[in-house]
Amino acid sequence: MPDLHPLERLLEGRLAAVPCASENDFLELWQARACDRLPPVAAAISGGALADRLAWVFAAGYQATLRNAFPMLPGGGWAAFAATEDTREPERYPGTTLTADGAGLRLDGCKLWVGHSRVAGHLVVTVNDPGGDKRRARAVIVARDATGVQLSHRDAPAFLPAISQGYARFEATPIAADAVIDFAPIRQFGRTEAKFVMLAAATFILARLPAASAARDGGFAVAAALVALLGEAETSRQVYGAIDRAFQALVDAFEREVDLAALPGEAGDLRLLRMYTARIQRRVGYAIAEAEAGDA
Repeated sequence: MPDLHPLERLLEGRLAAVPCASENDFLELWQARACDRLPPVAAAISGGALADRLAWVFAAGYQATLRNAFPMLPGGGWAAFAATEDTREPERYPGTTLTADGAGLRLDGCKLWVGHSRVAGHLVVTVNDPGGDKRRARAVIVARDATGVQLSHRDAPAFLPAISQGYARFEATPIAADAVIDFAPIRQFGRTEAKFVMLAAATFILARLPAASAARDGGFAVAAALVALLGEAETSRQVYGAIDRAFQALVDAFEREVDLAALPGEAGDLRLLRMYTARIQRRVGYAIAEAEAGDA
C-alpha cells in the first residue's frame, strides 16, 4: 500500500512551500526534510509541496523516479539519468560503450544531457545495444568523482534554467563486472517519469489553489489516482489518458485562479505542466485504434 501521509499532511495544511533560490538550496531542503529517505511516492508528494517554483517540482518528480527505478542507488544526495546521445556528431561525441578491462569493465563515451549536472552525486548511465535492440540496453551507476568522469555545464538552458544541465564524457571509467544493470529498471524509469513529475506538480498546484477553489477536490483525486497508477505493474493507456485529462483540468484551474506572475522562477517553466500530455494522449489514440481494429 503506497504511503499517502504527505498527501494527508498537505490536505491538513501542514506541508507548505519553502523558499529556495538555488538548486543547491532545494537539495539541502530535500535532505533536511529526509525526502531522500522517503518511499518514492511520498518523496514526490513532499517535494512537490515543499517546492516554491516549478523547477524544483521537476527535481522532486525526477529524483523520485530515479529512486523508484534504481533502488540500488547510494543513499543521500541526488542522481541523474544519463541516456541521451549525440546523433549529429557521433564521431566527435561517441555514445557510451562497455568493454572488458582485466577482471572488470571500462566505460567510455559521451552523454548529451545530464540533469543536475552541478550537484548530482551519481549518474545512472545507459549503454545501448550495438545491434539497436532497445530491450538489450544496460546501465551502470557511476559516482561523479569516479576516475575518467568529466562533467561540463550548459551556460543558459532554454527550459528550467534553474536546474543545472550539462554533458558527460567517460574515459576508461572502471566498472565492476557484476555492477551492470539490465533493461528492466531502465524501462521502469521511462514508464514512470511522467507520472512522478505529474504527482509532484499536482501537490504543488494544490498547495497554491485558494481554499475555496472548486478544483481542490478534483486535484486530490488526481493525486490519489496517480499514486494508484504508480502502484500498478502495467498501465491501461485509456485510464492513464483519463487521469491526464483530469490533471490538465487541474492545470487549467491553476492558471485561472493563481497569480502566475508572482511565482518564483521563469515564465517558461510553466511548460512543465503540459510537457507530457501530448505523448500520453497520442498513446491513448493508439490504444483506441488497436481496440477498434481488433473488433473489426
